[in-house]
Amino acid sequence: MPPCTVIPQLVYDDVGEAIDWLCEKFGFVERWRAGDHRAQLSLGDGTVVVTEPRTSKALPGRQSVLVRVDDVRAHHERARERGARIIQEPNDFPYGERQYTAEDLGGHQWSFSESIADVAPEDWGGTSGPALRAASPPRVDAEARGRPLISAMLIVPDGEQAVAWYKDALGATELWNLGGVAGLEIDGAPFFIHESNPRNPAEDSPDRVGVTSARVELFTGDPDGFIERALAAGATAGPEVEDHDRPWGTHRQGGFRDPFGHTWSVGDTSPLGRLAR
Repeated sequence: MPPCTVIPQLVYDDVGEAIDWLCEKFGFVERWRAGDHRAQLSLGDGTVVVTEPRTSKALPGRQSVLVRVDDVRAHHERARERGARIIQEPNDFPYGERQYTAEDLGGHQWSFSESIADVAPEDWGGTSGPALRAASPPRVDAEARGRPLISAMLIVPDGEQAVAWYKDALGATELWNLGGVAGLEIDGAPFFIHESNPRNPAEDSPDRVGVTSARVELFTGDPDGFIERALAAGATAGPEVEDHDRPWGTHRQGGFRDPFGHTWSVGDTSPLGRLAR
């Protein structure tokens, strides 16, 4: 099974035809196929099941699916040029999404959505629920948006490999990806990766240069678990996690070196107490 939590099941009369259509028009990629009656297709980190009415327990009939994409206008243009029936042209909505809707060969309607602004539900008449509050980093007010923000840019030998490792090993979320340059975040803290450029030898990854003079400081509620996850995914152990006496109290901290040569220092959130006030 794929790692996504929710997996829609869509019924088509001809599974093979549906696979070809969805891959060509919408850019899905086939994960696996079981004869002519069932398959899984993926797009980004989402997956749908394609099945038929004779052997499946999935309910037949037209369904609506919402899918997030990086660029709605480009996705719409691809679908339109390849013959998909467009129900609604790309449109920007006050809740921060740009969306369009198309209908597939089975009558199912697909809405594709691109996030273009970070808008709280309260700003467009909605109400934030506990799941949104738990998943969202603290919002930055309008005055704070103009303040400088310092973050790390990590040079890596292979951009896609690095993005995949940071997502898998550290639980990072991909903010955007330009191919070789990407924005990531861990629990709301952003950092960036940049693929090394052979025409600029002054900027290369530490594993190639053989030395690094900077380290990434990361603060989390569970430094032990965070480091264990990184080590299990191939990171090299650094200083062991231990308690340190500091003016504000005990600070628990350890570290590791990632596969691209960058040094990470991982500690609890106690040094951030002054910032919280």
